[in-house]
Amino acid sequence: MKKIFYSIILLFLLKNSNASDLRERIYVQTDKHLYLAGEPVLMKFLTTNTDQIPIVFSKIAYTELVADSVGLIQIMVELTNGTGTGQMVLPADLPTGYYRLIAYTKFMRNEGHGVFFEKNIAVLNTFQSGYQPVETDHNLSNSAATDSDFGTILLQTNKTNYTTRESGELILTGLLDNLYTLSVSITGRDFVNNNETNISLFNRNLTKESIGFSGTYAPEYEGHILSGKIIDNETGTNAKETMASPGVAFPGEEIIFFAGQKNETGDVMFFTSGVSGSKEIATVVYDLDEQYRVDIISPFVSRFAPKQMPTLQIDSAYFSQLLERSVALQVFRYFSDELSENQTVFESNLKITPSRAYRLDDYTRFTTMREVFVEFIDGARFRRNDGKQVMSVLTRRGSFLDYGTMPLVVLDGVPIVDHEAIFNYDPLSVEHINVYYGPFTLGGIRFDGIVELKTYRGLHQNLSLNMSSQVLSYEAPQSPYIFISNDYSDENNRRSRIPDGRHTLLWNTDVKTNGNTSFRMPFDTSDLIGEFHATIEGITKDGKMIYVTTYFKVE
Repeated sequence: MKKIFYSIILLFLLKNSNASDLRERIYVQTDKHLYLAGEPVLMKFLTTNTDQIPIVFSKIAYTELVADSVGLIQIMVELTNGTGTGQMVLPADLPTGYYRLIAYTKFMRNEGHGVFFEKNIAVLNTFQSGYQPVETDHNLSNSAATDSDFGTILLQTNKTNYTTRESGELILTGLLDNLYTLSVSITGRDFVNNNETNISLFNRNLTKESIGFSGTYAPEYEGHILSGKIIDNETGTNAKETMASPGVAFPGEEIIFFAGQKNETGDVMFFTSGVSGSKEIATVVYDLDEQYRVDIISPFVSRFAPKQMPTLQIDSAYFSQLLERSVALQVFRYFSDELSENQTVFESNLKITPSRAYRLDDYTRFTTMREVFVEFIDGARFRRNDGKQVMSVLTRRGSFLDYGTMPLVVLDGVPIVDHEAIFNYDPLSVEHINVYYGPFTLGGIRFDGIVELKTYRGLHQNLSLNMSSQVLSYEAPQSPYIFISNDYSDENNRRSRIPDGRHTLLWNTDVKTNGNTSFRMPFDTSDLIGEFHATIEGITKDGKMIYVTTYFKVE
């Protein structure tokens, strides 16, 4: 409750002041500028103030891949200490052309879309046309290219030419000792002209002026804030001034439940934390008459002002290399889990031990839930009330325990309002039952106790919900992306017959220099040949940007 009240108070203060001392900006680094349809866009996020000083405020970053004015792909990413990483996998049927990559925080929406970060990325679908063949300079410079606003930084490789599956080393000297964050990446050549350096791109987005501060959007300083509306099931309109209590849960192995904070118009906010990667949410309204439900609102902007995009121009001399890269991508996806889906990470907001825990296989298996609870579940039971079966759980009332009639009942993390659904559920699908004696207060809702059921599959299969409950697909914020590379210093790995089609050879977004002004970092080439570039990118604690790149060949 403390963080909820703090957010409301903070939002009120911001809305009723000029908020000139707290303006947030975001910058996105990508591993390259040209992608093939089906490849992942690897991203690193950095939040600063308008003076380019890194800040720690928002915990969630939003990114959309926009075609014309519509967000085609949308992801949320967790931010820790003002930075975060994520990946956006491009659909295999995405048409060739330039797209807008737009990023923002919810807090930035108070200033309008004009302050959002934006950059263009190119996408080539090798099975479709849509690019303009041009003649470009085919020469490759092997000298280090430096673009920074301070000092002399030198980035080199220990060789200028490598073979496939060979171990190499990056050598960086001349760093300052006050780095805030530093990233290292190695990718193949993009084959598209990028006329704007990363530093100029950062400064262009940094200096965008807002049109004011609305105070409409609460800052996500603790975690993702879900927004929704309480809907009257009979009329389909917003329910105003209802006494019903809304809640949201994240199905899974742990109990993750958050109560909603509603207003007089039927709008509701859920202040969540500790949840990432979930593919589902369950909404519930504690209303036995099934009069209300909660509809979740998309947290993304989704529509932007249209913008004329340039024509994608690629030298036709490089098309064969791009086709080889496309084939390698398909093979790589077949053999590797590098592009696997985001993993679900749960942090239960119920950090207590069950009062009673039952592994049902340790007991005689019964065919009805009534028999299960009568025969060996202690502290929870069904009672008939107005013709319906209602669960009750032991709860403390003063110095003694009594059965309470308002428990939180969950099956695989899904809250159940109509306890008949549990009474009629197949107990042979249930592996564990945990009982927590009450009382508990979760997000402002008081429960007399908790009954938790876990099935063998953990998928809440064959569960019947009433009209006050919904289970919805929902992409929660991504957990930090971990890049996996191969190690060819081991001869057995080098001789492996598994193809290695990596176009991005290295993606380390959290380089630890420990205050040193120089360091060396190993990398390994893949089965792809051609021109590669290594890039160092970061920012110091006093807001100075670093961007250094050098080139090498794989033959």
